[in-house]
Amino acid sequence: MIPRLVPAALLLTVLLAGCSAASRLQSSHGKKYRYSYTLVSPTSGWKMSFQDERLKILFRIDDSAVRFKLQNRTSSPMKIVWEDASIGARNRYYAVRNTRTLYLPDYRDNAVPTIMPGGYVIDLAIPAENVYHNGTDWKETDLLPTTDRNSIAAGERILKHKGSAVSLLLPILVGNEVVNYTFQFQVTAVNNIPWERYRIPRRPGPPVSTPQPKVGGADQIITAVIVAAVVGISAILLTQKKSPPSE
Repeated sequence: MIPRLVPAALLLTVLLAGCSAASRLQSSHGKKYRYSYTLVSPTSGWKMSFQDERLKILFRIDDSAVRFKLQNRTSSPMKIVWEDASIGARNRYYAVRNTRTLYLPDYRDNAVPTIMPGGYVIDLAIPAENVYHNGTDWKETDLLPTTDRNSIAAGERILKHKGSAVSLLLPILVGNEVVNYTFQFQVTAVNNIPWERYRIPRRPGPPVSTPQPKVGGADQIITAVIVAAVVGISAILLTQKKSPPSE
């Protein structure tokens, strides 16, 4: 009978831990909101996708970035010209970081992959200045606010973002020609969601810094003894009188 109770006890522990974490988020950040989007330009469609004779692209927008899968439908190699891309929210436009420049000091330091005919890339676009390191962790700023910080007025402002626009300009190099694609998305709904249902958007892992070896404790004593011995031996050799060479 006891072994059957173990899974139930573990499940209860996980549930309580999840509720505790959600309660902490609720107390520090207030209510959590989720935006629903639709693609309105260059064509509208609830599937958040677009295709023409050059490319096929499928979008998903999370709290802070526009994620997408782009396929090359031409017979020529294709590249995204990231240094000329931009993303706009509430009529303000930003330079863009993607998966390769997400944690780099300079968002323009980018190795752009070539998409061969029939090939595809999975990437994201996020305002360059919305990614920062706070001294401990990497943080991202939301495209549109998603927490009310326990303020009724802030929550009301968030709900008024229904109808707001988010835009993405992607210059695409196809062969020797650059084609500028501008995709515009509109917020169709803003919903308050329980913190237990919130999932952190998936991102590439940040770079891991290798700590430099430190000399300390016993190592410092050993090093000091070795240095003292070398200095002492050198002093003895230098002060010794040398016998004149014999014929």
